[in-house]
Amino acid sequence: MDFKKNKGPRVNREIREREVQLIDEKGNNIGVTDIEEALLLANKAELDLVEVGANIEPPVCKIMDFGKYLYAQNKKNRGGKKGTTKDQKIFRFSPVIEKADVEHRTKRAKEYLDKGHPVKLIMQKKGRQSIDQAKEVFFEILTNFSDYSSIETEPKQEGNRISITFKSDGKTKNKQNSKEENKGV
Repeated sequence: MDFKKNKGPRVNREIREREVQLIDEKGNNIGVTDIEEALLLANKAELDLVEVGANIEPPVCKIMDFGKYLYAQNKKNRGGKKGTTKDQKIFRFSPVIEKADVEHRTKRAKEYLDKGHPVKLIMQKKGRQSIDQAKEVFFEILTNFSDYSSIETEPKQEGNRISITFKSDGKTKNKQNSKEENKGV
C-alpha cells in the first residue's frame, strides 16, 4: 500500500469522487457536475481543478491556478510572523572620528532608539591606534546615551572592537541602574 503524505487539497486526477459541486474561475456556482466534465472545463480554461471542500457531500471543487492558490495560502500562514522582530541598527565609530560625525551618528542612533529598535555601538580601532584612545573616545560617546538603558552591563571588548547595545525602554540588566529605577517605583 502506498501512503501519500497530506500535501494539501487534492488536484485534478487526484480527486476520486464521481460527482462534485463545481465553482468556476470567476466564483460562479455551476452546480453538481460529473468529475470528467469538471476536468474538461478546467483544461479548457487552462487551470486546475482543486478540491476546496472535501468534507461535504458532494465535495466542492473550484477551477483555479493551483500554484497561485498555494502561494496565497503560504503567504496567509506567514502573515502573523511579519513585524514581530525589531531590526537592530549598528553604528560604527573609530578613535580618530570627527566631532561632527559623532554628533550625526548619535543623533541617528537616538532616532532609531525612539522608534523602538535596539542600537549597537561599535568602536573599531585599526592598526597602531591605541586601545586606550579608543576606550576614551567610546566612553565619551556613551555619555550621549545616558537616557537609554544598555542591554549589556559593561561594554564588551573583542580584539580590536568595543561594543555595547542599547534599547529604548527603561528596563535594564545593569544592576546599578536598576536600583535607581526601583527607587522611583
